[in-house]
Amino acid sequence: MWFKQVQLFQLTESLGLPIEQLIEKLEPLAFTSCLPSMPSSMGWVSPVDEEGAPLARALNDSMMLCLQIEEKILPAAVVRQELNDRVKHIETSEGRKVYQKQKLSLKDEIIMTLLPRAFSKFTRLYAYIDTRNQWLVVGSTNEKKVEQFISLFKKSITESVHSFDLKKLSPAITYWLKKQNHPTTFSIEKACVLQDPNQQNRIVRCQQQDLFANSIQLFIKEGYEVKQLALCWQDYVNFVLVDNFSLQSIRFEDQVIAQANDMEAETKQQQFDADFLIMSETLAALLKELLQIFLKTSEPLKMTSTYAT
Repeated sequence: MWFKQVQLFQLTESLGLPIEQLIEKLEPLAFTSCLPSMPSSMGWVSPVDEEGAPLARALNDSMMLCLQIEEKILPAAVVRQELNDRVKHIETSEGRKVYQKQKLSLKDEIIMTLLPRAFSKFTRLYAYIDTRNQWLVVGSTNEKKVEQFISLFKKSITESVHSFDLKKLSPAITYWLKKQNHPTTFSIEKACVLQDPNQQNRIVRCQQQDLFANSIQLFIKEGYEVKQLALCWQDYVNFVLVDNFSLQSIRFEDQVIAQANDMEAETKQQQFDADFLIMSETLAALLKELLQIFLKTSEPLKMTSTYAT
């Protein structure tokens, strides 16, 4: 499995524990199906889709985890229609008006009645611990889902999960686009999001555009900042860098995928290991370069060797 999005966190406490101990920490909060009267449930499941597979998978210096979330699907329109029907029945049969406080109470009753009959939606969120770099690499940028993952991760494993202390990305990547002056290991692709910092509802989204064309550069001259920028790293990984230091729309090039396929896996677990190994090693190199550029404590990169002129 290959991550299409990444949110990176720093682990300030060393997690070089054996995989057996990690699994022991996960087991108390392993996933259990949602109770009929509950709207949701979440817990750890095996990242490997095989019967009886353990709750974590270790490979080299990385350990993969998987959070499963079950959510009951209860459409608001269904609840609203049922509420309207009950209110109308009470007002007709009892000859009185139903006020807001009673409507809220009726709504809660309706939800409790309908939940046992609701369908469930299952979501899986993958992440891995990079023990070499002391990172937690989460395979999502959905704010709610990432918060759920971090919350359970802290309860199960460690509280020492923090965001990186970074420079502001937007001025830097705006400069890259404005001056065509960026690290030589990256190339600027044909997509970006621009925003007027003085009127934040003024947003320009560019797709399949020459970002160095006068029509795009004019927005930057007018003070627009780059909030998202499509990049390619060493012809290995295409992605969109967002100004909150998340990576979206990640696409690994064919030569990267081929490295995993060349391992000639014969089982699901072997294929998982091959994909995990190549993906984690590739992302580690990419993320290291990005951190070197944007970490506040990093040494500045030399213009002569790292940046295009």
